[in-house]
Amino acid sequence: MTKTLFTAVALLFFSTSFAQDYIVTIKSDTLKGDVKLLSYDLLDRVQLGKGKQKTMYTALQVRRVYNKGEHYAPVKYENGIRLMKILQSGYLSLYAYRAPGQGDYDTRVLQKVGANSLEVPNMGFKKFVGDLVADCPVVGDKVKNGDLSRSQVDAIVVDYNKCISGLSEQRIEAAEAATPLHTPTDDLIEQLKTKVSASDLSNKNEVNDLLNSMAERLRKKEAVPAYMKEGLRGYLSSKEDLKTDMEQLLTLLDN
Repeated sequence: MTKTLFTAVALLFFSTSFAQDYIVTIKSDTLKGDVKLLSYDLLDRVQLGKGKQKTMYTALQVRRVYNKGEHYAPVKYENGIRLMKILQSGYLSLYAYRAPGQGDYDTRVLQKVGANSLEVPNMGFKKFVGDLVADCPVVGDKVKNGDLSRSQVDAIVVDYNKCISGLSEQRIEAAEAATPLHTPTDDLIEQLKTKVSASDLSNKNEVNDLLNSMAERLRKKEAVPAYMKEGLRGYLSSKEDLKTDMEQLLTLLDN
């Protein structure tokens, strides 16, 4: 009886310890607590509670949110940045979005690296989604001729990511031979970090952490996500002495 009770308590402790909700900030800090997702006009927020203390984070300040067994990520959508439920992630990601007036995450949104997010349409599905995945003809052709329909959007994402992964490996191998070890983008990031450190910004550490995260993604040959770019613009757009370098960097990142 004692052994059975001990086992039950241990299992309860294990499940509650590792199932706790948390957020991951853009500094890669993992913060555990009671998570509450909040929708705003342009910029979603997440509230993290620890006892009586509650801290608010915007969608620009977080990289991931774990809430009630689901993962969420910031996604630039229309004119705002939303915290969307991750259904599938990859070069092409599929998210679930809670539209204004909705209680559930019923709206499906596709986000391809380097492209604008696209709400999965009812009308024009073949054209809009077919164009989105056209760089992988084996998938794009199936969408455009109706072999893959709106009800199979999950399969479209899986097949596209498999296809693009093979193509990307070939492109990376070709690019590695031609890409210099140190790029103008690297130089501009270092230059901007130096200016930020010497400025009177109250949050200069957060800005340089964000710049370091951008540099790390570039070293790994990963795309810098839109929420990082928007975060940098939000930090520096009002600082005339830093704005020019910031705009030059964002232009390089978009090209």
